[in-house]
Amino acid sequence: MTAKEPHEAAPTAVNTNNTCSNNNPTAAASQGSSGNLICRDSTAAMNEKVDRNTGCESTIQPPVLRPQVSGAPSWEDPSTRSQIYNNAVETYIAKVCKVLIMYGAPTHRLERYAHHTAEALGLQLQSFYIPGCMMLSFGSPSSPQRSFHIIRCLQSLDLAKLGDVHTVYKDIIHERTTIEAASVCLDEILDRPAQFPIWCRVLAYGLACAFIGPVSYNAQPFDLPIIFVVGTIIGFFELVLVPRSELYGYVFEISASILASFLGRVFGSIRWGHNQGFCFSAISQASIVMILPGFTITCSALELQSRNMVSGAVRLVYAIVYTLFLSFGFLIGISIYGAMDNNASSATSCSTSYGVWWPITFVIPFTFCYTVVQNGRWSTMPQMLGLSIAGWAVNHFSNEKFGDVQPLSQALGALTVGVLANIYARIRHGLAIALMHPAIYVQVPGSLAASGSLISSVAIADQITKNVTNALTTSQALSTQLVAGYTMVSIGIAITVGLSVGVLLVYPLQKKKRRSGIFSY
Repeated sequence: MTAKEPHEAAPTAVNTNNTCSNNNPTAAASQGSSGNLICRDSTAAMNEKVDRNTGCESTIQPPVLRPQVSGAPSWEDPSTRSQIYNNAVETYIAKVCKVLIMYGAPTHRLERYAHHTAEALGLQLQSFYIPGCMMLSFGSPSSPQRSFHIIRCLQSLDLAKLGDVHTVYKDIIHERTTIEAASVCLDEILDRPAQFPIWCRVLAYGLACAFIGPVSYNAQPFDLPIIFVVGTIIGFFELVLVPRSELYGYVFEISASILASFLGRVFGSIRWGHNQGFCFSAISQASIVMILPGFTITCSALELQSRNMVSGAVRLVYAIVYTLFLSFGFLIGISIYGAMDNNASSATSCSTSYGVWWPITFVIPFTFCYTVVQNGRWSTMPQMLGLSIAGWAVNHFSNEKFGDVQPLSQALGALTVGVLANIYARIRHGLAIALMHPAIYVQVPGSLAASGSLISSVAIADQITKNVTNALTTSQALSTQLVAGYTMVSIGIAITVGLSVGVLLVYPLQKKKRRSGIFSY
């Protein structure tokens, strides 16, 4: 029997630390001699196997004879068996689409993953995806008997769980497990707690903000403790308050940018010695680096490039408006303190500069903390750190060479990350997207800082709170606010081009036997 046959033995669960829980109503648990519940699978063509990532165990068992119920359809009826099998397959496909959205799979390939799964399991599928919602229709378009599923869930990122879902997805595509066993494993992944506790992620959030200061904003050593404190407060808001308060989630971005810009200007206005003091621009911008919409912008550009017009356009408009929220919050925070202090700092860059050794020292610590915040695995940490340092180095040195064409350096950095990550994934059969995600994100803050788009609101704030001689016109003030959204779009397009070329170089020709698709940007 293969995974496509409907009369398989129902799986149960392995009751170990990292195994499937017995929460499937169709599961039939058997008590072993050691007292553990064994997850059984009757696939005759498959040897006994334990998946190290998900913990699901499959054991060869003879077919189970199901009792007949008076008045119920016979199990031997082919139409009944086909209907039961189709229902199980549809439930599994809907569930795997849900977890792929929840844990950060490439959005421009979601429909392709669903179609690959349906094709491997012998069903016809039509799908449509927009951000936050995926619609699935099973059956022939000309058939009156069709089932329809609507999946609604928020997109987030969990690198460890995304790797586990990828393993289950591949096992089904290559017929290494059954539908029932895969569904049980997906339920276990959904119920499993996060890779790191919340307090650890909040501290890592603040450290990531502090470490990105020297990398992208030329922060000074005495700026780092202040960035850490402000970043930790914003991390507490995002990771603790936002999941518990829906109303606060609506104003989180504006409140975070107001807090960061206000405190940044407060400390940036403190001076001592011979013109020494904190860096206003570094503190303000580095504190909100973890909420920049770089991931959203990149996803939207990839969707538009792959001809997913609706989802790409919707996500792009959202990312631009999101960036304008941050810019507006900066304007409010800077203006509030400017009204309180006539001698408030208006510097848009740090006065001191260091050699390349200063920013490159903090690339690896930032990548480590960012991976902890996004629940990455310890086993993939070395590969992520190597990709980050390689991508940043190419971006930095190419920017020195082609300073006037900034998108070119961003594209070259993304190309380096894409080629290296896809080569590693192709050789080791790993998950490329989980490896390249931190390396791509480390390039976004530096690109945004080079344009000065967020901190440029200080000119408008000075016009509001001070009697400046060179006041901005209305059109100039409007363009200053819109430059942040334009900059984020430019960054997303440059990164998209680099990633797409990287995938093409590693996978120049798609094999017909590649049924599972490419898990990469």
